[in-house]
Amino acid sequence: MVHRIWEAYPEVKVHLEKVKELMKAEMPLLHPAVHEKIRQYMDAPGKYIRSGLCLMMSNMVEGQISPAKCYFAAAIEVLHLATLIHDDVIDEADSRRGILAAHKQFSNRIAIYAGDYLLVYAGRLASKGLRQLGATEEDMDGVKEGVLERILVGELSQLMNQYNSQMTMKAYLKQIQGKTALLFGLACQVGAFTVGGDKKIHQEAFRAGQAIGMAFQLRDDLIDYRLTPDQSGKPAHQDLQNGIYTAPLLLALRTDKGLRDALQQLEKHPADPELAQLILERVCQTSALEETETLIAAYLNRMETHLFRMIQPEVSQNLTELIKGVMGSYY
Repeated sequence: MVHRIWEAYPEVKVHLEKVKELMKAEMPLLHPAVHEKIRQYMDAPGKYIRSGLCLMMSNMVEGQISPAKCYFAAAIEVLHLATLIHDDVIDEADSRRGILAAHKQFSNRIAIYAGDYLLVYAGRLASKGLRQLGATEEDMDGVKEGVLERILVGELSQLMNQYNSQMTMKAYLKQIQGKTALLFGLACQVGAFTVGGDKKIHQEAFRAGQAIGMAFQLRDDLIDYRLTPDQSGKPAHQDLQNGIYTAPLLLALRTDKGLRDALQQLEKHPADPELAQLILERVCQTSALEETETLIAAYLNRMETHLFRMIQPEVSQNLTELIKGVMGSYY
């Protein structure tokens, strides 16, 4: 089963089912218990936004979704899953997608190695897709290089900036560009990629996906402030108590100078839910949430600009409607 958001896009839905099966079928080398755990992750409820975007871009540009693009979409989703498993170890999360986190079932070491395996597995899936396309290194010159390294740099930046009360909004946007937006950009770029195709289209697809990724991360930043734990599926105050200062808080710091003192107290007492709640309430008393929404809208406008440069608006309408629909369901 794929998420209901794909019901309105039957061509993508059918191929996402193929992507999910491909992800599982091409993974034969793991220890049985770890293999089963990863299958649980793959079968658990998830929107598969990144892989879905890859397939939508393929359909927009080529008018079809080839088997090679299913391999690309699977590679993107496996890469994303690897980062989630690593994130859960770092965040000490108990669950992911409604199932017990891998490091809780096994150990941190096993979860890290499982995530590392998935990083390599993603590369193998991508290589199969390239072979099916008959693409050469020269053909791939326009595809963004060093994406995985830059994603990991973003993750490292987040860790290095834990409990950094001097964090700026500019530095944060650069951080999430690597941590989140690059994978969205890559998903759209490889979806739009054609052998011998216009490299300007490939680049515009990357930029459109990157704008989508920025908007999605900022939307996630609002979850602690707009939704209850039951609604969001996340523990209350998770980012804040982990010392991860996101857009609403950083924007609020511009007007509520006293928040820095509260953050310094939180660093000393990260498990204090009352202090975290106080900080959340103070953020909500500023215009930070509305400013975050304005920033989201700006990135969505940027997405539309890049789509318009690569393809006619009537062709990209489905993608635009999907993204705006998913974004609107969160706040």
